[in-house]
Amino acid sequence: MAPRKRSRAPARPGRVALLLAANAAALGVLWWMLARAPAAGEVSAGAPVEQPPVHAFPEPLAPAPDAEASREELESALGRASTLRAVREAVRGAVAEATSLSKGRVGPSNVRVAVHVRELGRPGSELALDADRAQMPASNMKLVTTAAALVLLGPGWHFTTTAEAGAALEGGALRGDLVLRAGGDPLYDPDAGGSVDGLLAPLVERLWDAGLRRVEGDLVLDEGDFADPAVPPGWPDEGQHWAEYCALAGGFSANRGCVTVTVSGTSPGKPARVVVEPRHHGLAQTVDLETTAGGKLVVRIDAHGAAGVIVKGGVPARVSNWSDACAHRDPVLLFGSALAGALRERGIALAGDLRRERGAAGGPVLGELYTPLASVLGPINTDSNNGCADQLFLALGHARGGAGTRDAAARVTAEALERLGVPSAGFEQTDGSGLSRHNHVSARQMTALIAAVLELPSPAPALFQASLAVGGRTGTLSDRLDGASVAGRVHAKTGFIGGVSALSGVVESHAGPRYAFSILVEYPAVDGLNLSCWKPMQDAICTQLAELRP
Repeated sequence: MAPRKRSRAPARPGRVALLLAANAAALGVLWWMLARAPAAGEVSAGAPVEQPPVHAFPEPLAPAPDAEASREELESALGRASTLRAVREAVRGAVAEATSLSKGRVGPSNVRVAVHVRELGRPGSELALDADRAQMPASNMKLVTTAAALVLLGPGWHFTTTAEAGAALEGGALRGDLVLRAGGDPLYDPDAGGSVDGLLAPLVERLWDAGLRRVEGDLVLDEGDFADPAVPPGWPDEGQHWAEYCALAGGFSANRGCVTVTVSGTSPGKPARVVVEPRHHGLAQTVDLETTAGGKLVVRIDAHGAAGVIVKGGVPARVSNWSDACAHRDPVLLFGSALAGALRERGIALAGDLRRERGAAGGPVLGELYTPLASVLGPINTDSNNGCADQLFLALGHARGGAGTRDAAARVTAEALERLGVPSAGFEQTDGSGLSRHNHVSARQMTALIAAVLELPSPAPALFQASLAVGGRTGTLSDRLDGASVAGRVHAKTGFIGGVSALSGVVESHAGPRYAFSILVEYPAVDGLNLSCWKPMQDAICTQLAELRP
């Protein structure tokens, strides 16, 4: 497959940006919406003795000084007719804007918007707009995946990859194979620039401490009951399979199934600096990247096709440490190559080959690699990492469903919903990331899920909320919901695939109550509408919730 361009385009400002520009402007728009009439009607080796670090549950932001009111008055704020009227008006305005921008291709007849809001800790206080209709959630499905893991596996659970001696270990020499047992670990550090050296080091040191100096057989990757890495039903077409968001999942992975490329300009006309991670990625590598005097950064990267890793294009001399990632063609091979390279660098020789097998004969455990569940929740929900989410989905099936397959994982997440008391009608899950167009969930189910997880025994609620992006501050919400009246008050998961936009999470209001919300949108896929229409609509609704007064 030909490598594709990876370049950054400047973000277009939203048409409704005034809603979030400042508190005064937001209040003015809120007054305008409330006045309108109603309209018809988203690692460490060794035994895991210590639990993963747990942060204190985020303290709700303080109520505004003028928010003194009785509990009964606060109860009525969400259920007021004017509040629903304002939400409907925000939806109607966004649909009208989409109709205009798309020249009529998108409009009231082919847009579906579902909204559900419930006050946390106060059953019955809610707002609903087509909230029971199952829709595609895009990456909001990651909330289901992570919630199911916290419920069924527990906050202290670890991915476990085991290394076994397939023969006698004598005088430092293993007389047969070194067998690795799959645990579904994404083996990913968001701060390591794609490197997995630090993540593999504890296992490698454990093997060294066990006396291993030479493997006379093969390095065997036993994938066990995990499915072969494959494209799930409903994913984007083949032309997008090179992209980071289409990284495959399997029994083994490294750097969440991706190759990360970091480039820097040098002198015009000279080759640019290029770093490819993981260093031992197992593929041929072709680099043709020149430093230019000026102009745009244009870098094409690919690691999905038969040609191996390709890095081509031009880097202006002024550019320093630009980085992007693409999907490796096989996450199992990526893990095996990375581990083989790490063993050799430590001085452990490998006489044989890298081999994949199921049901390989093993023996005594020489070392184990443990990765805490808590360490992947942030990459999944704050940064919307698809590879980590799909690895966790398969690991759920492996740990609780009898097989590391999508079907087993879907049965397991359905069990989690039942335990949480979330209605199951219309719910469908095909992958862990939400990239599949076969996923369906309603806005009401989403808020029920969020509310139920936040009522679990500690530390699950803290881990779950801390994993979400924060408006105006972190992750996929760092450049949204940053107005003076709402910044820091929205903890949520974004979602986008062609023709789908979603936002679900928690809003902390100035008056005190906290609201679980979900806003799901389906529309004909027209470029630019998510940025210009649906994101501003979602942000306006969240701003309104933050500013609700009795």
